[in-house]
Amino acid sequence: MLTLSLDKPGAKPAPKLQLSLSKGSTFKVTVAWKCEASHEDDVDIHALEARNDGGGAKVTALDQILSTYNTTKMSPRTGVLPTGADGSFATPSGGLRHSGDIRVQGNSESIVIDGSRIPAGINEIPLFATVHKADHGQEHESGAESEEEAAFADIEVCTVTIADDSGRQLGAYQLSKEFGDFNVVQLGSIMYGDNGWEYAPVGRGFTGSINDVLAHFT
Repeated sequence: MLTLSLDKPGAKPAPKLQLSLSKGSTFKVTVAWKCEASHEDDVDIHALEARNDGGGAKVTALDQILSTYNTTKMSPRTGVLPTGADGSFATPSGGLRHSGDIRVQGNSESIVIDGSRIPAGINEIPLFATVHKADHGQEHESGAESEEEAAFADIEVCTVTIADDSGRQLGAYQLSKEFGDFNVVQLGSIMYGDNGWEYAPVGRGFTGSINDVLAHFT
């Protein structure tokens, strides 16, 4: 059978169909606070790279914990996340990145969650805020700062916002008003499902330390 080529010389082949393999969007969690002159309380935000198989979110390694307490700068003996020259730090995947610990009032700290860089198998990013009395960064023999008693009620204004990559606000909390009796707040979780990464609010306060928080996820 005689056939003719239907491709003209120099013609470009038809483009191949491709699907984006990105697991989702980018989210930003921002905290800002202002204390009365008589208080020097410090607020921190934390995030976990966790897996939830139906029995609750769990982490299995220290490098899945994005927290200023888990940096080599804050805790030289036990911290595992290196701090950059600009003060920022991140999980090894780069999926969670913290802007850096700031203790000057009137400023803010933020965490960026990049769903496209979250490791395979991770499907939940729990988010927390904590408050403690600042000790100007002085470390103790344990290699970490002391957690003196404090509560969000000690802070004149403390706000946390969660936004997506378009800037749309997904959650907003007035910690000093809504959770004044507590020093830890579980804000919510960024969760991966059929529609990609989405924010699921929780808004639960309790009293304890970041290690008390981790006890629920390990």
